[in-house]
Amino acid sequence: MKVGYVANAWGPVLGHWAAPNNVNAAYYRCPCDLNKVFSDIAAAGYDSVEIFDGDLLEYQGNEEAFQELLSKYGLSLKGVYVACNFIYDEILPEELNRLERAAVFAKSFGATEIALGGGAVRYDGIRESDYVKLGEALNKVCDLAEAIGMRASFHPHMGSLVESPTQLAKVMAHTRIPLCPDTGHVKAGGGDPLEVIKTYLDRIYYIHLKDITETGMFCPLGVGVIDFLPIIETLKTSDIDIDVTIECDGWNGDAAEGAKITAEYLKKYMF
Repeated sequence: MKVGYVANAWGPVLGHWAAPNNVNAAYYRCPCDLNKVFSDIAAAGYDSVEIFDGDLLEYQGNEEAFQELLSKYGLSLKGVYVACNFIYDEILPEELNRLERAAVFAKSFGATEIALGGGAVRYDGIRESDYVKLGEALNKVCDLAEAIGMRASFHPHMGSLVESPTQLAKVMAHTRIPLCPDTGHVKAGGGDPLEVIKTYLDRIYYIHLKDITETGMFCPLGVGVIDFLPIIETLKTSDIDIDVTIECDGWNGDAAEGAKITAEYLKKYMF
């Protein structure tokens, strides 16, 4: 298994300033110094990075600068994270266009993965038909990803239509998309990360490993309550070559130190 790191731990997770009145600009952002981020990630021993769509697209027209950053620290771009509402028919073409622009740009740097969050929660609650709409939209993303030579995986997320294992089962029944479990979000949503991974192991090609404390704060692996040894051993039993990325957004400690703590934790299992 290969191990990368998500570049969203070095600052607050934000939305693009134009998102409230422009669906086509509803990107994730993490305002941070990518030179420091990539330096810290490489120093901790990781070989690849995943980045938010909005942060990546900031380099449109300045592609050489982003490639120089990757090359400077010996990193590759593994994937891009994108999120969409997916349940509103009128704006779906806008969302798919936004997603495609980010994916094509990521592919130009060698990225293979689209980590995909989404599934909006309506003001008056969830409709059962929303799971069908989400599944159908995710199938469209699969088609889009395959057409450009990438792979999309669905990432359940707190604050979305899919938080709990029960909600996940509902949407997975309506889509062929692979699953990108985030162990921290699975736990926060009331699930057992190991059981979710076992249930969908034949649909997992890409995964986010993230720990969480008893108080609900995301944290480096080994600091929180999740036992990752059986999770990693289960991943190794798969016939699929699963790519692993570490995520540690929302931790109140130093981001560089968090990356090192996780690297030390994983050495006996993966490095």
